[in-house]
Amino acid sequence: MVPVPSTERVAGSDTRDNGASAPLGWTFIIALALGWCAFIAATEPDRTLFALVAAFFIALATLVAVLTRRPGFALVVAIFLFVPVYAASIFKFDITAMNLHVYDVVFYLFSTAQIAFFAQTFPVPSLLCAIALALALVLLYASYRLETPRRFSVLTRPLAGLVASAVLISSGWSLAARKPTFFDEGRYIFSAFIGSLADMPVLLQAKGFFEISAHATLSPTKSSAITCTPGANAPDIVLFLNESAMPEGVYPQLRYPAELASFFRSSDGKTHRLRVETFGGGTWLSDFSVLTGLPTNTFGNLRNFATQLMTGRLRHALPQYLKACGYDTSIIYPSLAGFAGSGRFYKAIGFDQVIDRQVHHAPSDRQRDEFYLDQVIKVLQSARDSATDGKARRPQFIVASSMAAHSPWNFRYAPEMLKPGEVTRWTGDAEFDEYLWRLVLAKRDRDAFRAKLAARFPGQPFLFVNYGDHQPALARLPLSNAVEIADKGVAWQLDPTSKAFETYYAIDGLNFSPKTALPKVPVLEIPHLAALTVAAAGLPLDQVLQRRLWLIDRCNGLYVSCEDRGAVLAYQRFLIDSGWIVQP
Repeated sequence: MVPVPSTERVAGSDTRDNGASAPLGWTFIIALALGWCAFIAATEPDRTLFALVAAFFIALATLVAVLTRRPGFALVVAIFLFVPVYAASIFKFDITAMNLHVYDVVFYLFSTAQIAFFAQTFPVPSLLCAIALALALVLLYASYRLETPRRFSVLTRPLAGLVASAVLISSGWSLAARKPTFFDEGRYIFSAFIGSLADMPVLLQAKGFFEISAHATLSPTKSSAITCTPGANAPDIVLFLNESAMPEGVYPQLRYPAELASFFRSSDGKTHRLRVETFGGGTWLSDFSVLTGLPTNTFGNLRNFATQLMTGRLRHALPQYLKACGYDTSIIYPSLAGFAGSGRFYKAIGFDQVIDRQVHHAPSDRQRDEFYLDQVIKVLQSARDSATDGKARRPQFIVASSMAAHSPWNFRYAPEMLKPGEVTRWTGDAEFDEYLWRLVLAKRDRDAFRAKLAARFPGQPFLFVNYGDHQPALARLPLSNAVEIADKGVAWQLDPTSKAFETYYAIDGLNFSPKTALPKVPVLEIPHLAALTVAAAGLPLDQVLQRRLWLIDRCNGLYVSCEDRGAVLAYQRFLIDSGWIVQP
């Protein structure tokens, strides 16, 4: 009789046999894992961050191996998850100077509008992404089918799964605690993304982003729309963000060329300090606060995504108010506004037109101030031309930004603009002298711009509001580790009242005198600049703006660092209870 093979389960082993040897041997698998870890090391200059990212990667691959019993396939899966993070972060940083965050995945992959914008704006990268995705799916399927499941003991898989889960969670939380930057020099790609995973619970909660007082102490005024009836001859308002502009006197040790003396002054002849919420980078944070009147620090780790998070939730931003006052509203953006959702945000807070690189066709983001100021003149001329068709000319609110003073400062910018025999060695520090030269160039461009306005629009009233978005990250600054603070994105570790956050704001006019005296305070915190702009223009102030001016007086120009925290929370509750801010 032919013996019948036994079907009895062998104790301590898996019931499925691995049959033939798997295509990927252990030697090859280990070599591939070590090779990828070496690549991680090249992207993470900090040894501790490298160790945490590598541990996260190995733990992820181990978990997939536990579930599939295919270690080779698991390793391929882990690598294929890391590759798009690396590629997307490099691409995003090139456009926005921000590394990839988990919110980007939510924002882009679940928005058909953003996917369509990406495909239309970047057709070649979109095609490459589609091809890469198709190839990745084919390779993953082939890897899974070709690799025979391995045989492991009964206890090996659950123990490996528990250890891998513990390592995955602990390394992820450790990276989140280190708060790797999202706007440094493009480093820390993997650590930044993995650390951002800890923000997912906050994104999924519906608690709102603004702390408010427990009881309403300021009576809410429910209103469906802003009401504003401006007087005759309202001034055109030009709000200009001066990149990395810091006035003389913030650090008394630093000396500026005499030509810059008037650059930072307002119509009262004084230089007024502005406290921002970022250092050495993060322009979008200052931009958000000025236009909305809200601090980005409220959003914690998610403050870099304040524009996306608050799109459609604000009913009383600066452009919305001016639009209600009869203004046409325009913003001139140096980059592609639609890429990070900024265009949608600007439209949502009241801008009629967003003039970005798709419209003004700048050859690059880094143009002289003259270029962006000429765009302002084009908007003003268009408004005048439309008024000749029998329509009254509407006042204009135009926001623009400069880029000339942006880092790095290791090369001479616009050398053709040097006057014959001009010497720019003011301090003996090459980088700082280059920074000062760019400020000088910015002043000359601004003076030329105002001369053009006076010649082309004689007698037309203009209100100018200028401000610095953040300080430059220069080694010459008498601030300990200034360059390292910017490069590593750890400005959040500084005291909110640090000198590192002080820039300037200036309000003056052409054929127009500001209608309000500027606050006599040591420093004004940036969310208050919106209310001062409306007041300086002499426009009517509704209850929101009246209470904001009350808050400026109550807090001595402060907001986030106001000693009377109750007054700030009461004001924020007033905004929410009145419906001007819609909480999640």
